[in-house]
Amino acid sequence: MKFRPCIDLRSGKVTQIVGATLVDNDTDATSSATSADTNFVTDRSSASYAEMYKRDGLTGGHVIMLGPGNEEAARQALAAYPGGLQIGGGK
Repeated sequence: MKFRPCIDLRSGKVTQIVGATLVDNDTDATSSATSADTNFVTDRSSASYAEMYKRDGLTGGHVIMLGPGNEEAARQALAAYPGGLQIGGGK
């Protein structure tokens, strides 16, 4: 099994969620929101995690935007590790 790094973003902050509590609260096709219990929120930037993953040679990772307000943090992570991360989630 291979470790796949992940950067979860909520309101622009890197967040560790309790995965089993993730629920899609999508009420219509034009809006989407998710809820999940939060285990930890860090003050470190998304770019700092992406740089760490790049330095350590971790590939196949992703950035997940849990709801709105994460676009800038997602861009910073992708810029810090070009070609090393995929992105998902959003509005």
